[in-house]
This record gives sequence, structure tokens and C-alpha cells, in this order.
Amino acid sequence: MSQIRNMQEKGGYIIDVKPVNKSVTMNVVGDFTAEQAEQFHLDYEKQVNSIAADEFVLNVDCTDMKVINKEMTPALTHSFNLYKSSGFKKIAFHITANAIVKMQLNRIAKSVGLPNYEIIQD
Repeated sequence: MSQIRNMQEKGGYIIDVKPVNKSVTMNVVGDFTAEQAEQFHLDYEKQVNSIAADEFVLNVDCTDMKVINKEMTPALTHSFNLYKSSGFKKIAFHITANAIVKMQLNRIAKSVGLPNYEIIQD
């Protein structure tokens, strides 16, 4: 399956569906503009709508993600709602030792009722 990349100077993402491994790997780097967030949601739906997500694991590499500002929090919440509605077997967020990013991810995951998620500190 194809990979979608949207990398710009300050950040971006890669969405890679791996049918053989039954996984979707996403890399989130830096921070997003509102336009990038909107495009991410479109690209995500295009990639994930082509698989049986309940058989897949979603791995989100957030090790190079920056802290989300207040203006972008609704976009991140929308992303988590998309993950929830997709119905993945499991969702794993990979982070570095960044307490603020960990807190933000946990807070939003709990606020949307995201099931089967874990935050893994690499």
C-alpha cells in the first residue's frame, strides 16, 4: 500500500499502511499549521478507509512532535476522534521523555474516550 508524506519546514507527517504486518505507522514531526492538520485528516481517512482497522494496530511515532498550542488542540482532538471511530485493535503512541506531550496525549485520549491506547516512552 502506498505511503503518504506531508513534510514541511516546521513539521509534518507520514502515514504508512502495512497490510502484511497489519499495522498503520504514522510519524508526527514538529508542529502543524491548521492547513496541514486539515490535510492530515483527509489523508488519514483516505488511507484507513481502505483497511479493516479492527484487525490493525496503529503506531503513532510522536518522538519528534512538539507540544501542542491551544489553537491546535481542537485539531488534535479531531485526530483522536478519527482514531476512535476507526476502531483499531490497539493504538500505541511512542514518545520521548517529554512530560508535557505525554500529559497532552493522555488528556485528549481520555476526553474522547479513546479505547485500547497506550503511551510508550522510548
